[in-house]
Amino acid sequence: MDLLYFKSKKILHTTHKMADCDGIASVYWGLKVFGGSYYIPPYELRSAYGLLKYLNLSFKTLDNFDYIFVYDTDKREDLDINLSKPYVIFDHHNKRDRKFFQNALFSYSITSSANVINLYNLSTELGIELDETILFSFAIALYTDTAMFRTARKNEFLYFSKFLGNKKFEDLYEIIYQKEISQENFISSIKNAKFLNRNNLKICITQFETHDEFYAFIDGLFNVLNLDVLLAILPEGLRIHLKKKHVQKIYHALFVPIQKEYNIRRYQGIWLNFYDYNLLLNALDNYKGG
Repeated sequence: MDLLYFKSKKILHTTHKMADCDGIASVYWGLKVFGGSYYIPPYELRSAYGLLKYLNLSFKTLDNFDYIFVYDTDKREDLDINLSKPYVIFDHHNKRDRKFFQNALFSYSITSSANVINLYNLSTELGIELDETILFSFAIALYTDTAMFRTARKNEFLYFSKFLGNKKFEDLYEIIYQKEISQENFISSIKNAKFLNRNNLKICITQFETHDEFYAFIDGLFNVLNLDVLLAILPEGLRIHLKKKHVQKIYHALFVPIQKEYNIRRYQGIWLNFYDYNLLLNALDNYKGG
């Protein structure tokens, strides 16, 4: 299918629940390339707030439309709207919801670290020129979708350099951190944190009011304190962060069986409505090291 066919059509652009920068930048790309209206679900993180403000987008502007363009999700259940019209998918995950893709009018889905990488490559293939605003939004999306470059490799840095252009890296910080977190709450989370040592693992257990506070801890203190495991209690449930070397032997070998046994729903890293971290601590008694 020739995607440029859609330029004359009425399109609604949307992304997944708890919209993040990758989804928002993708929607903005669609608006600039194809026109139309959009629906962006409520965001989770202040980085999304900053990008929405930079792009001058609000949560939603639902109008009449004939097609739906879906960005940055491979699961129908992650959408916040009904697929009442023919839809197109632009994604970078693993096509977990096969039926979702089978029923799509068209899909452009290549496994990569961020959806904006695919959209950049697709734009190149179609001869679509991207302006500085789109590219800088891609830079923000790539930075945040690689966990602030913690999971980035050479390829991601090559794309990031193309997206950043003549802007400075600090310009990115001005956008994603412009919404303040509560210093009082953040300091309280640190003061009330429990630090344990079990099977030679340095473990921290604490409570955060928001996901922004959780990420502030990850970005600023997790490695500085040389922690192995963070068990974070959030309003929606438990969130776990580990050193990469522990992911297979701890998360997949010890924690995932608990998740399955208790039928705990996980969404974007959160064990929804689950708060009993002692079950996880007990599981760590079986940690074999490495």
